[in-house]
Amino acid sequence: MTDNKNSGWERIQLTRGSDSGKYHSHAYYDIPVFDSQSRLLAGHSVSFKERSPTPQDKIDIGYMDLQGDRSWIKVGESTAWSWQQGAMSQWLPQTKTLIWNDRENDQFISRHYCAESAQTKTFPHPVYAVAPDGKFFLSLNMARLNYVRPGYGYAGGKGHLIDSLKPWEDGVWRIDAKSGEEKLLLSLHEAAKFLLSRLPLRLRLSNLVRRYVFWFNHVKMSPDGKRFTVKLRFRSRDLSRSWNDSMGCSLTCGTDGSDLRLLEQATSHVIWLDNEQLYFWRRNGVYLYKDGPNGGEKVRQIAAKRIDHNVHMRHFPNEPDHFIFDTPYRETIDLFTYSERNDESKKIATFHNHNPKHGEFRCDLHPCPSPDGKSIVVTSMDDGGRQMYLLRKTGQE
Repeated sequence: MTDNKNSGWERIQLTRGSDSGKYHSHAYYDIPVFDSQSRLLAGHSVSFKERSPTPQDKIDIGYMDLQGDRSWIKVGESTAWSWQQGAMSQWLPQTKTLIWNDRENDQFISRHYCAESAQTKTFPHPVYAVAPDGKFFLSLNMARLNYVRPGYGYAGGKGHLIDSLKPWEDGVWRIDAKSGEEKLLLSLHEAAKFLLSRLPLRLRLSNLVRRYVFWFNHVKMSPDGKRFTVKLRFRSRDLSRSWNDSMGCSLTCGTDGSDLRLLEQATSHVIWLDNEQLYFWRRNGVYLYKDGPNGGEKVRQIAAKRIDHNVHMRHFPNEPDHFIFDTPYRETIDLFTYSERNDESKKIATFHNHNPKHGEFRCDLHPCPSPDGKSIVVTSMDDGGRQMYLLRKTGQE
């Protein structure tokens, strides 16, 4: 490990076991892996590395009490997970209920565990994003996602509909948290038609001739829960052929299914800053956009002198001009804070041994700040295997 003693942050290795083949990770940089009180931290453990999961491969789901002894508390298992996002274990807002995805036979579902009662309920749909008030979820077809983008969806599920390039009956689903009632908010067919109508003629004709297959990934809700953004991507049905971020776009839509908008093409790592603005990497920098009624409107570039490659970037809660970002896709990864107000960045940690640095099995830091802004969780290969680390502001108990 390398510590920056003057960074103002203390580093704590939360999990261990790399020598014995027990690895730990948190879900993803944009998922609420901390509970609302910044006390409980969700994660998962896996007993192998560097091969694709099968439908039989189980991971353990658990959490740690950061105000207790930080011991690993197992609460369940899952056979529906990926290397980049795990089983998407996350906390229901303002509760001590942990949600993660699982499977029953070839159907993807979710488990809801109450840490106070130690009771687990089963929900008949996988969860991707949770509304800020916890009243509904957004869900995607994780079988289709796995087929076209291994490392993000789940292996072995039915209903991938891959024989349809852009199916009417698949897309972004809204699930009521109490009744379980489901509603298709945005179909892949509708989204693809919307995108194609806005492409230049040459790209539109190329898309139609090549007959690309479309899919959704990375659905995220605005802080007020009234809109969501989702990545719409397309590629050749011959999965051996390469593709890149230019083959896709980010859309925004109301969580009632209305007012579909094109945010921007060729986006990566999109995050809501507030209810009207989002930031993301695009081609040569991180940009802030307004989610305008006629589509995305560029506001400005963020950290133009500091960031020259794709990063995982988050702003600290209630601090829209204070960010953290990593330097992924390298064997040695640095973690920085950045103040937009002062245009100053500070390296707060360095992690080694991130090999392979590309592909399905890579381990990105995926820095995620706690709701109180006093802690950051990352997953690193620093000790030779995936383990969870906490960066904590010095002087915090």
